[in-house]
Amino acid sequence: MMIFHFKRMVTSMSNPTREDASLLLQLFGIMMGDSEFRKSWRWVYEELDIKNYDDFKAKYPLKSEENRMVRTFTGYMEFLGTLVNKGLISEDLIFDLWGSLTWEKLEALVYGIRKDMGMPRYLENYEILAKKYQYWVEKNPPKI
Repeated sequence: MMIFHFKRMVTSMSNPTREDASLLLQLFGIMMGDSEFRKSWRWVYEELDIKNYDDFKAKYPLKSEENRMVRTFTGYMEFLGTLVNKGLISEDLIFDLWGSLTWEKLEALVYGIRKDMGMPRYLENYEILAKKYQYWVEKNPPKI
């Protein structure tokens, strides 16, 4: 499990700009325009049900379609996390639109892959994004 230095992890909660909105619309267009991403997103949200990394490996071997869908989804989330974590797009817009980004379903899987492959930084921007979301939720109560 990664240890976070909370001060470094949290970015400013400044108001989103028109530039942020423009970039978000571009990203949304790319993501929704990619039929593989849409299929992967839907499958991860609606059907992925694993207990741990070993369960995932047994159910979805490396060359399976389901394994590829998880890699497609997490790849996009890593990309999104990198943009947020580098301050290139407003986390407020991302979190208000997408919410938790399903980290809770994939956390054990990511940790297992990191250990198995000896890649301690695998999907770290996605994980940091998810941790930031937890902080964001505390500071942003529901609007309704």
